Amino acid sequence: MQKLILCSMIWALGFTQLHAADEAEEVVSKSSAYISLGDPMVLNLSGTKRLTFLQLSADVLISDADAESTIKTHMPAIRHSLIMLLSEQNAKDIKSPGKREIIRQQATARVKDLIADLSGSEEVSDILFSSILVQ
Repeated sequence: MQKLILCSMIWALGFTQLHAADEAEEVVSKSSAYISLGDPMVLNLSGTKRLTFLQLSADVLISDADAESTIKTHMPAIRHSLIMLLSEQNAKDIKSPGKREIIRQQATARVKDLIADLSGSEEVSDILFSSILVQ
């Protein structure tokens, strides 16, 4: 009886490990990654009587780690697109957390479209602002 219980436990343990290994391979193949867009972007904003600057750092969330080379290849175009979008914004809007989220969503849509046009793939999942400084 003890041998049967022991054999059952060994079989269950082996099956669990094989199943866990299959799941781990599936997770790795569908892994996401964050890629920094490099140095902070600094630009001036409109909408106030005095000169207002925005310093922003951003990261790209990609759906598959294999897309990293595509993002790095098109990094200048991504940064340019974000700078153009952000420079259109009003300084008062950038200071509002709600408006920042709307701008982040617009940035995500713009970068997704850009990468789709340049590489023919949909590798960008999201754009995240890692730091924002308005002065």
